Amino acid sequence: MSDDTSDSTTTAMPPQQQKSTKLRIGWIMPPFVRELPVDAIDDESAATQLYELVTDLLPNHPQDYQYRFALGLSAQLEPMVEADVIYAGLCPLEVEGRPSLSTIVVSQVVHDSADESEALRKTREILERKYPDDDWESVELNCGPALVRVGMSSYVINAEWSASGRELPVTQSQMQAYIPLPGTTEMLIFELSSQAGEGWDLHAELFREVLNTVDWGTDQEIADYRAMRSAPSASTSTEPDEAVKKALYWHSSRLLDAIALRGRVGGQDSVATITCADCWAKGLRTPCSAKHVWHIDLVPAGELRGALSRVSAEFSASGWESETTDAGGTLRAWEVDTSGQRVGHSFTLSVDASAVRLTAEVTSPCTRSTGAAPMDSIFG
Repeated sequence: MSDDTSDSTTTAMPPQQQKSTKLRIGWIMPPFVRELPVDAIDDESAATQLYELVTDLLPNHPQDYQYRFALGLSAQLEPMVEADVIYAGLCPLEVEGRPSLSTIVVSQVVHDSADESEALRKTREILERKYPDDDWESVELNCGPALVRVGMSSYVINAEWSASGRELPVTQSQMQAYIPLPGTTEMLIFELSSQAGEGWDLHAELFREVLNTVDWGTDQEIADYRAMRSAPSASTSTEPDEAVKKALYWHSSRLLDAIALRGRVGGQDSVATITCADCWAKGLRTPCSAKHVWHIDLVPAGELRGALSRVSAEFSASGWESETTDAGGTLRAWEVDTSGQRVGHSFTLSVDASAVRLTAEVTSPCTRSTGAAPMDSIFG
């Protein structure tokens, strides 16, 4: 999730707009979507921003029409704030030469469910009773599971707020996405509303693209991201901490003892910093772990396969978990705690029968989650 303010397409909620969640939330909105001032500090500021928005959006319309359109938008701001809206924007599009408009609103609300799956299940049960004729879809967005509703909504615009000056009944297409925030009791609700008619499909397609940009991160992840952006040329292969190296050498030494093969050990001096898979998947690119890669060659061919089963048995007896892949040619093992959760160091052993070589890759735990370290080893 980027919060780089130089990117005009990125919407990252500042702390004062977000609710009590421990996550920083953001998404990417196209630059032509015009934000409504739901966070204006006072009525005067809101009126100024609405005037600038409407005159820019409707430059060729009469001033009276612009004024009434701004009034109509203004009438929606207070109900939006009361409904926990943290973002609202107008999305103008052109479909086959005809202008069309939609509104995108984002709310952040509290739920009383035990977890995300229960929150989605309860939400669907409640809303299916309220909107029995609407379409529902459980989807997997880039940020996680969500529930999408597609249907219609109706309301009446009072004459004093109508651009025409007359009371105006409105029926519009509507799409809502319910996205629970992981590890919290909160949920984001993204809502698209439009009277676009034939242009609805284009607005809906754009809305789904926006949904797939929703992302969040903790303060630590944001700090890491900012550090990475402020030093784009920084190498991910910086020298690891001495304590991390010692711990890797200790585990490599223990692994070498368990392998118990005759042969020549090589590459044992190199330790490199890396970004672990979990952090990489979150968009973090700064180093958080380290690996020690070494190998044994000139091994009698008949002894290679037996080494993997021997290592697996010894580390399993110490409480590690392991798996064998690639037709028995690769062994992966990792430390677990008493509850079975993965913690600490891990390693991968790979057998190359044609080269008569066994390669070991020992990896330290992510420094963003834990860390600690044993002592002496024959590697250093």
